[in-house]
Amino acid sequence: MSSPVFIGLDLAWSERNRTGGAVIREGGLVAATGLLTDDASIEAFIAAHLPADAAAVIGVDAPLRVPNLGGRRRADHEVSLAWGKFDAGAYPANRTLLSRDGSVRGETLVERLGKRFGCVETAPIPHRGKGRYICEVFPHPAHVVLFDLPRTLKYKRKSGRAREAIAAEFTRYQQLLTMLSNAEPSLTGLEPVTALDAGLLRGRALQELEEKLDAITCAYIVFYAWQHGPAYQRVYGSIEEGHILIPYPASIAAKLQNSPRTEGQTAGVAPLSPVDTLPVHTLPVDTLNARIGVLTRREVEARLLAPLVAALGDAFGREEVIAVVRDAIIRIAQEQGSQLAQSMEDDSLAAFADSLRFWTQDHALEIEVLAQDGDQFDFNVTRCRYAELYQALGIPELGAVLSCNRDWALIQGFNPAVELTRTQTIMQGAPYCDFRYRRQPIEPEKK
Repeated sequence: MSSPVFIGLDLAWSERNRTGGAVIREGGLVAATGLLTDDASIEAFIAAHLPADAAAVIGVDAPLRVPNLGGRRRADHEVSLAWGKFDAGAYPANRTLLSRDGSVRGETLVERLGKRFGCVETAPIPHRGKGRYICEVFPHPAHVVLFDLPRTLKYKRKSGRAREAIAAEFTRYQQLLTMLSNAEPSLTGLEPVTALDAGLLRGRALQELEEKLDAITCAYIVFYAWQHGPAYQRVYGSIEEGHILIPYPASIAAKLQNSPRTEGQTAGVAPLSPVDTLPVHTLPVDTLNARIGVLTRREVEARLLAPLVAALGDAFGREEVIAVVRDAIIRIAQEQGSQLAQSMEDDSLAAFADSLRFWTQDHALEIEVLAQDGDQFDFNVTRCRYAELYQALGIPELGAVLSCNRDWALIQGFNPAVELTRTQTIMQGAPYCDFRYRRQPIEPEKK
């Protein structure tokens, strides 16, 4: 029987864009391309490198199953909660966004590869399995795991990123891949790809390099999964709802627990907590905001929490207790953001702007909207009765913990593709709060 083959596909969401492909066999990279186009070309690429009697695992960076018409899949939500602090959250996948003529490309590809090569959608990947499997993978959190990064590589072309900075991150990406020669499992044969000078590449040539590198990562993820077995894999979502497989060695649990979010965070704002620190869905869906308004809710919470924090602080140390409360509230806010998007059946910025009626109820906030469209929502808060509330209760120092720290977590739970920038708050003594929300553009036809 031939040695197993591990194939990575950085799949474009449409055949109009290029797809990357990579093949690992016997611990070496034997093929890499960034020029695949339609499904037939992908099949031909696989056929050229897959002996008839070989086991195989195919890792695809694209949604392979998308049952939901709008919003996001459970897998996307879970990955964003767990990996958002590393800037490795997943873009929301739904049929409205991805379908072309009623079909999602990843679903179609799974069907085609099943018929031609006998591949079965599987996650986790069996330890040294003898069959042929296909699964959805995601390079960004895999980079954090495999290369022990504090946050993701910034090689994607986005507004505000200088060409020189992008080239430097490509070089870093190439150098990190070469380190896999000393990993377990080991990967060699990368020189034809890692020797390319990204600083000299432009346009389609640079895009081709990106497709190759991401396809190599996809191939290595499934190579790693096959080699180590289910104990070293984490599957978010499910086969039926759509899944994402990420390498998960024992050491990563501690990394998720201890690593703070750093990028895009202002001083004095707590890091987002990992998804595993508190149980999810331990209570029924929260409807209090709609029923009583957020200002009344915050007063009730503060009147309960302030004496508890004081008593527990005397027993265990005030700073330690506040840190625990902060982490718990941030985690709750993430889940509330997700529930809010689900209840509104929409995670757009327009829907988020509409949801602010709960926070402004009873004139709790006075807001000056500066700009609003599908990709941005800018406003200043010129009066904050929440700050006035905590001042009146004699606990102004708890205001940021009980209210302001929620804002980043709430929008991450609502839609991880939206980023919030805020440099000042009334709670901290500024004349106004400056909220600037930006929906990060999804690369055309790409995950």
